[in-house]
Amino acid sequence: MDAKPWYKHPHVWLLITFPALAIIGGIYMAYLAYTNKDGLVSDNYYKDGQKINERIALDQKTAAQGITAQLLLGDDQQSIRVILNQAVEGELILKIAHPTRDGFDQTIELEPQAPMMFAGKADHVIAVQRWQVELADKKNNWRLAKEWQVLLGEPLLMQPSK
Repeated sequence: MDAKPWYKHPHVWLLITFPALAIIGGIYMAYLAYTNKDGLVSDNYYKDGQKINERIALDQKTAAQGITAQLLLGDDQQSIRVILNQAVEGELILKIAHPTRDGFDQTIELEPQAPMMFAGKADHVIAVQRWQVELADKKNNWRLAKEWQVLLGEPLLMQPSK
């Protein structure tokens, strides 16, 4: 007869290990859920839904004007240059939004450099990821929107939505 105490049997520890790891993993997941904000859920979903008609009207207006743009990201991944196919007046607003993380979103004011060229600088480095990009004038007369998979040295061609 084996007279060793229970804690000296390796099979007992094997049986205890997996439930203990499950409890530790569950506590860690609860911590992550509590500390991270869900950026996919809008606090103003009703107002966001009502704005869809405004966005569609702006897209149609942009298509009627025939405005297109080419967006270029600098080597420093912060400087941005936009080249339009026609001259527009005033400054432009470029909104760069991460699809899942609110904290990465940026709004950049682009200042005119030439009649059809605008430039600005982002507050933070624009990582090589996927982004939602919206380019519009300050008066909100037109807008161009597109999904952007950032590739260094590759320009983004923005055309009106159909």
